[in-house]
Amino acid sequence: MSGVLVKPISGNLRPIAGRRIHLWIAPVGRLGGWAQSAITDDHGRYVVEVASARVFVNAWHPPDQEQPCLASAVVNGNTTLDVQVVPSGTFAATAGVPTISGFVYEATSEGRRPLSGVFATLDAVPFIEVPVATTQTDAAGRFVLCRVDTAVGLAVSGPGYAPWFQSIPGTGDMTLDIELKPMR
Repeated sequence: MSGVLVKPISGNLRPIAGRRIHLWIAPVGRLGGWAQSAITDDHGRYVVEVASARVFVNAWHPPDQEQPCLASAVVNGNTTLDVQVVPSGTFAATAGVPTISGFVYEATSEGRRPLSGVFATLDAVPFIEVPVATTQTDAAGRFVLCRVDTAVGLAVSGPGYAPWFQSIPGTGDMTLDIELKPMR
């Protein structure tokens, strides 16, 4: 399998050379999986030998980048899976369906208070930390994750709050209202 890692610069997508990408390889029809990595070449391309499996690719580098769109495919031979990262804190329209969108808030005596800068992360294995896409909420507490076309876990967390988890079936668009509770 192969692909190109890109980031937006001045409205255009530019390849990222010399960047480590991380893959989670899950054999189809079996539990578990393993991690593998590769480095992009001078043209932002990576190439990895993978037997038949579901593969998730992530390439963001916190704290300066996010990858709001899931990069995942079932690999059965030559497969191309491109990956896009964006600057952290960029709440831009994301391309690719299905999408998981939501509103993250804290319940107060005055009502719902939106939480900004909270992380929404997709995990390849629900309830086990294998992060494969991530974004942050904007000032209004909103987030969007795109191309969520397979079962994953969604973890939402922020400093001082108890984490929130849910399995996502990856079968269609979802909109969630998520209440985070302060840690005691």
